[in-house]
Amino acid sequence: MKNLVRLALMLVMFSYQNLTAQEKTTLIVEFENIENVSGTLYIGVFEKENFLKKPIFSKSIDVKNSSHKIEFKDLDHGVYAVSVFQDLNGNGTMDAQSNGMPTEPWAMSGTPNPMAAPIWEEVSFQFDDKNKAVKLKI
Repeated sequence: MKNLVRLALMLVMFSYQNLTAQEKTTLIVEFENIENVSGTLYIGVFEKENFLKKPIFSKSIDVKNSSHKIEFKDLDHGVYAVSVFQDLNGNGTMDAQSNGMPTEPWAMSGTPNPMAAPIWEEVSFQFDDKNKAVKLKI
């Protein structure tokens, strides 16, 4: 009986440690020197499984200044990528040429090749700080 009680206590302690270890924090996405102060910024935070298909978090803001700061709260530690485009004509989508090249301003975390489709390994980052900030230039 004592062993059963000890086992139950150990399981409770292990579960508590796992719950407290999965700390949620805030990701800050900063934009500075926005060239065209108009339109809407659409920002998405992606995981690898749904990269550029379905963000796990997303926000949109009207561009009213040349700099903006957006916070994504309660984000688990992990590996993510941030993608943003500036919708200048108000149609809610990122316009592109017939060859797929964007015609509206865009940016991503990391170091994407501006002349090719984004690759996860080039744009993803490890999020493990209390307040991680990603600076993007549109």
